[in-house]
Amino acid sequence: MYRSDKSINPLLFPKLFNLGVRLDYGNRWLKLAEVMPWDKLDEIYSRYFSLGQGRPAKDSRLICGLLVVKLVKNMSDDDAVQEFMENPYIQAFCGSEYFAVEDVISSSVLSERRKRLGEDFFNFFDSEVPRVLKDSKAFRLKSAPREKAGFFGRLLDTVKNIFN
Repeated sequence: MYRSDKSINPLLFPKLFNLGVRLDYGNRWLKLAEVMPWDKLDEIYSRYFSLGQGRPAKDSRLICGLLVVKLVKNMSDDDAVQEFMENPYIQAFCGSEYFAVEDVISSSVLSERRKRLGEDFFNFFDSEVPRVLKDSKAFRLKSAPREKAGFFGRLLDTVKNIFN
């Protein structure tokens, strides 16, 4: 089951910074969050889940945000989740309203989502996200995006994750 959380501009951790300190809205992750195609990613992501049955899936913004972190920083699933847990800007980028201090997601969920999400999701992700990253000029990709990876590219990623 999937329920969309359309919070594009989250409240940025109002309880974390109770002494008047706030997040820097000029941060590159927050700037990138403003131009990401969250609605389109959510629309395609939601097609792979039933509407009213089963356990609710993790929000598309969290999953897609972590996939972007992996792409930008050329990280493993485990490292991307660890980076998410340590960095309030990445948590805000991934749609969190409050700074999480306990586990929000397991790295195994990313692997499971790569298996579950179909070709149309990854075709859009692999074509649109690198373009947005390039246009934003906030990040330089540390690895080249997968070119038309499709099924075999995801299969290769899965095998790499097994041995990492």
